[in-house]
Amino acid sequence: MALITAATALASAASAEMSEDTCSALAEFAYPDLRIEVAEFLSGATIDETALPDHCRVEGYLEERVGSDGKRYATGFELRMPVAWNERFYFQGGGGTDGSIRPAVGVNTIGHPQALTLGFAVVSTDAGHNLGDRADTSFGLEPKARVDWGYNAIDLTATVSKALLQAAYGIWPRYSYFMGNSNGGRQGLIFALRHPNQFDGILAQNPIRQQTRGHVAGAWSVRVLAERAPKDAAGKPIFTQFLDDADFALLTREITAQCDELDGLKDGVVDSARLCSPDFSALECRDGATEECLSRDQIDAFTLIHEGPVNSAGEELYVPFAYDAGSDFMGWHIGDADAFPNNGRKARNTSMHNVFRDPPDPDFDVYGFDFDTDPVSMNAAAQFTDAASADLDAFKGAGGRLIVVHGMGDSGISAVDTTRWFETVQNRYGAETGSFARLFLLTGVRHDRTGSGPHVFPGLDMLMAWVEDGSAPDHRSVSGGTPSRERPLCAFPGYVTWEPATESWGCQE
Repeated sequence: MALITAATALASAASAEMSEDTCSALAEFAYPDLRIEVAEFLSGATIDETALPDHCRVEGYLEERVGSDGKRYATGFELRMPVAWNERFYFQGGGGTDGSIRPAVGVNTIGHPQALTLGFAVVSTDAGHNLGDRADTSFGLEPKARVDWGYNAIDLTATVSKALLQAAYGIWPRYSYFMGNSNGGRQGLIFALRHPNQFDGILAQNPIRQQTRGHVAGAWSVRVLAERAPKDAAGKPIFTQFLDDADFALLTREITAQCDELDGLKDGVVDSARLCSPDFSALECRDGATEECLSRDQIDAFTLIHEGPVNSAGEELYVPFAYDAGSDFMGWHIGDADAFPNNGRKARNTSMHNVFRDPPDPDFDVYGFDFDTDPVSMNAAAQFTDAASADLDAFKGAGGRLIVVHGMGDSGISAVDTTRWFETVQNRYGAETGSFARLFLLTGVRHDRTGSGPHVFPGLDMLMAWVEDGSAPDHRSVSGGTPSRERPLCAFPGYVTWEPATESWGCQE
C-alpha cells in the first residue's frame, strides 16, 4: 500500500505546469513530417466515468502518405498532457492489429489508477494505419504499413511525444515508461530489443511475442476441430456442436482434481498451473454412457490443441499451451456460432491472410492450411513483427528495467512461449538477469488480464520502484480471482507453493 500511496502522490508533487495558451500554441508545433490535427485544453473531462485532470490533448499524424494500394496512411497518435505534470512519460500499448487511436489515459494493471490521473503525460497510437475498422487487416497488403505496424510507428510516436513534452513544459521527461497487454506486450518487447533507449521501464503483459508462429497454432486449432466436428448439409464443420460449455466444465474440473495439490495444498483451486500435466482418459464415455463424459475425439482434440502444432514429421511449429482450469479456451477456439462460419477467435482471424504471410494472400483459407509448407511463407513476416531475440544488451546497458507478466490461462497466446523466451534471456545473462528483467506467471489468468486466479497487482508502482528507487519487484502479492485470494508474486522460475511449516504461501524454484 505504501507504494500505491507514493504513486498517487505524484499528481500533487508535480514540478512542471502548462497553461491553456501553451496548449493552444502546440497547434503550430513544427516537427518533420508532422501535422497537428487537434490541440485542445480539456477541463472537467471524463472517460468511462473516470474524472480526468485538466489537461491538453494533442492529436497528430506523422508521415502522411498515399500507400501503394491507393489508401491513405499515417502514424496517428494522441498525447494527453496534464496541467500539473509529474515529469514522467507513459506510452500506452496497443492491442490486436491496432488501427485506431485509443484514448490516452494510461491504462494500468487491473484495479489500479490510470496514469493520466497520477500526473503522467500519456500517449497512444494507431501504429501506422486507420482504415475505419479495427478489424480491417488489409493494411498488411501495403509494404510500409506492415513495417510501421511491426516496429516503426511506435518508435516515431515515442520520439515526437517527447519533443512535444519539451515544447509544452520546457523540459524533457525525467522518466519514461511503457505498459501494454497482448500486442501491446509485444510492442514492449520490441522497444526493449529494437529501441532500447526510449524507456526506463517496460511492463509487457501477455505479449504476442511470436505473432507468426502463434497464428500457426491458430490454424492447428482450426484443423484439429474441423476434422472432428459434426458437419452441416454443405459439409462445413460446426465447432459448437462438438464441444460445449458443459463439456469444457468437465475438462476444467478434471484439471482441478488432478492438479490442485501440486501447489502443496488441497483447497479446490490450482495455484501453480505450470506443474499441471493431466490425463483425461477417465472422462471417456464407456459402456454406452453419454452423460458426464466425453468422446475420444473430444479428449483428443482438447489434448492436441494444448500440445501445439506439428508438421508431418512431428516437428514442433510453436509451443504447447498450459493446462489451466481458468483458461479462456472456449472463446479462442470454439466461439458461440451455431452455424458455419465458426466464430472462435482462431477461426475468424484474417490477419494471418494479410499481415503474417509473405506475400499476403487475402483469399487464403485457414481450413486448408498446410503445416509442411505454409509456415515457411510466414518466416519473412517474422522479421518485422516478432520479438524473437534474447539480446537485451543495449536495454540492460541503458539501465532499463523489464517486467514481463503472462497469464497461464491465456489460450490465445501461450505462456509457454514467453517462458521459453525468458529462459533464453536467463541463459544469456545468468545471475544478472534478475537485476534488470523479471517474469511472473499468473495461474487462472486469461489473455484479457482477468480470470478466476489472482490478477490484481500494482504494475506501474512495481516498475517505478525498480526504476527510480532500485527496489526490485520482490515480496509483492497478487490478489482477486474466484474465490478471491492473495498469493505471492513469484519471479520465474519460482512458483507458488504452500509452506506447511509456516502455514503460508511462498515461492519455490
